[in-house]
Amino acid sequence: MENNVEIHTKQVVKQKDHKEKFSLNTQGSWQKRKAEFIRYQEQIEEATVNVTVKIEATGVKIIRNGEIKMNLHFVEGEDTITLYEISGGRIPLTVRTHSILHFVTDDGGKLKVHYDLIQDEEKMGSYQYEITYKETP
Repeated sequence: MENNVEIHTKQVVKQKDHKEKFSLNTQGSWQKRKAEFIRYQEQIEEATVNVTVKIEATGVKIIRNGEIKMNLHFVEGEDTITLYEISGGRIPLTVRTHSILHFVTDDGGKLKVHYDLIQDEEKMGSYQYEITYKETP
């Protein structure tokens, strides 16, 4: 079953002494099967990117497809490897997941993920991703 949802995302990026916040309000879809799937589009600079958030008991995946391709896999307390694909090539990154919080209601939910991205043993930054989704009547 697929439901239309209002989506609000917040992202906080901390890199060295620099902190940036991004937020997005959009429409998307929410499917509940063995896993939950939330789909929406976001603009990253000039690029339109299709985003799928897959929520399972074993972890969370954020899959970005389009001009930027990235498949972030979050497992609380563990490191996973991802490839960040841009027109210039592929960059392998380590995803270090600190926490995953997922709250579900009858008509939506909220997901919070706190993680670091590491390239070649060097921490690129600390990230917080939050998505709130609610069915539209």
